[in-house]
Amino acid sequence: MAWKTESLRRLFNPQSVAVIGASDKPQKLGSLALKALTGFSGDVLPVNPNHSSIEGLRCFPTVQEAPLPVDLAVIALQAPQVLGAIQDCVHAGVKSAIIFSAGFRELGPEGEAVQEEVKRAADEGHIAVIGPNCLGAGNINIGLNATFFPHPVELRRGEVSLVSQSGGVAGVMIYAASDAGLGIAKFASIGNRVNIDFHDMLRFLSQDDETGVICLFVEGTEYGRLMYEEMARVTSRKPVIVYKVGKTPASRRAAKSHTGSLAGLHELYSAAVKQAGAVEVESVAEMIDSAKVFEYTGSRSPSEGVAILTHTLGPALIAAQILEEQGLSLPLPSEKTALAIEEMLSMPVHVPISNPVDLLAQGWADPRIFAGAFKLILQEEQYGAVMTVFSPNYQEEIGGGMPVHEMVEMTRQSGKTVVAVLNSPELRAPPGKAVLEDGGIPVFSSPERAARALANVLHRRATGG
Repeated sequence: MAWKTESLRRLFNPQSVAVIGASDKPQKLGSLALKALTGFSGDVLPVNPNHSSIEGLRCFPTVQEAPLPVDLAVIALQAPQVLGAIQDCVHAGVKSAIIFSAGFRELGPEGEAVQEEVKRAADEGHIAVIGPNCLGAGNINIGLNATFFPHPVELRRGEVSLVSQSGGVAGVMIYAASDAGLGIAKFASIGNRVNIDFHDMLRFLSQDDETGVICLFVEGTEYGRLMYEEMARVTSRKPVIVYKVGKTPASRRAAKSHTGSLAGLHELYSAAVKQAGAVEVESVAEMIDSAKVFEYTGSRSPSEGVAILTHTLGPALIAAQILEEQGLSLPLPSEKTALAIEEMLSMPVHVPISNPVDLLAQGWADPRIFAGAFKLILQEEQYGAVMTVFSPNYQEEIGGGMPVHEMVEMTRQSGKTVVAVLNSPELRAPPGKAVLEDGGIPVFSSPERAARALANVLHRRATGG
């Protein structure tokens, strides 16, 4: 429906937001929602008949009495009051809404009947609704945090949009994105899905110029066919990454009681996701890691051949095993390149060059050796991607001398995908990481995470996604 896409456009790009159920009590959702909106540059309109002002903002008895058109209504009321609030929004010409409260279809037939009434009113008023039983939504590019969760983390602006059925998992995804330095465009926790389901979000985000990568956390949906069809349409232009739960009996039961979802057979979901050209992952971490590689490397290098360049063979072997288990090839370098690298190392005994390409201690100590080998490997036609594995020592120069500036320049010239592993603690970024990532080379602290993310990206490109 065209009106849904237009309503979602208003929801994610509002000029005015009304908080229905605004409160001056810090523990109330209506208070938290106001606090979350402090970074929003548009108009914020508290709605509560018991207050004339809240937090220095003029408060209005009903949304119909707001002095300007309302693009987005954030409804922070208990479930029995929600239908009346939606009806008020329809009469006021509100363009979109978010409903936080639980107490609808997840409770069974009685709650489902109430939710159906809310849906009927919202549909008649052409109001796209995120929720109920959700965290809310946001647009990082305009400072919109329409949730009851003021972010305690910094989010970088970018092109990845996150859609989660669960509010709690939406928070996990946001935290993971912040930790990874992933650039976020928009996020939404769609909850019980009054009239906005996964297919609606896919249709909207496929047309959103700010979104380049779409991540979905799915418990279940009654519109599996529509989700598949929209996914198949969007994956020809934008990567879609899917993390599906509800694969076991206990998780299926929990999904039903959580957001009223039909979890379905996971084999069918997995087959549909693959056929639609999307990437299925097994964790939030894998989702965010894969999105990071997509964001940093774009549509580079369709070849699935991978080279691993390192000075520390153990971690590189971990990456190699995962890549090969995922069906990727690690072809040997050409004889010419292998001989040239052997000459750089100048070992007193013959050390054959294989893949992973092990530069031994010389590759750690001498940046000229690492840079020279990196250049030669990039020139090999059989490699669409290169992974470097390095152990920095936190001195002024990264490691014994990882040539990060040269690597960035050579990667730009080659047009190939390069992923860097810096064996390091998550909470202490090593020297050189910022240079690499600013230059378009995503950095990971473990070979496992880098390898799984790279495999997901290369598989999608190889299949024409």
